[in-house]
Amino acid sequence: MKNVFLQAQWRNLILANYEFDPSDLKKHLPHKTELDFFNNKCLVSLVGFKFCNTKVKGLKIPFHTDFEEVNLRFYVKYKSEDGQWRRGVVFIKEIVPKPAITPSLQLPLLPIHFTMKIMKQCQ
Repeated sequence: MKNVFLQAQWRNLILANYEFDPSDLKKHLPHKTELDFFNNKCLVSLVGFKFCNTKVKGLKIPFHTDFEEVNLRFYVKYKSEDGQWRRGVVFIKEIVPKPAITPSLQLPLLPIHFTMKIMKQCQ
C-alpha cells in the first residue's frame, strides 16, 4: 500500500450511534460531499478504541505506538468521476493523548484529506 499515512490495529472498540438533525451537520461537509444516511437516518458516532502497533508513514514513533483515541464522526458520500458512490467519514473531533499525534489532528485540512482518501479506497 503506497502513500499510507497511518497504519494501526484497532482494539477494544466501542461505538455509540446517535440520530442527528442533518441541518446541523451541513456546515461541516467537505466540498463535493453529501450526507450519507443509514435507514433514512443521519447518524453521528462516538467511537472509542485503542490504537496498537501504530506507524505513521511506515515509521514507529517512540512511545506513540499504543494509545487510546476517542472521536466524534459523521458519514458522507460523493460521486466519483466514474459515477460510483464512494463513502467516508468526517471527524468533528478527535481526542488523542499523545503529543506527536495531537498536532496533526488539529490541522484544518486533515479530516477532509483523510476522508477523501478513505472514500477512494472503499467500495
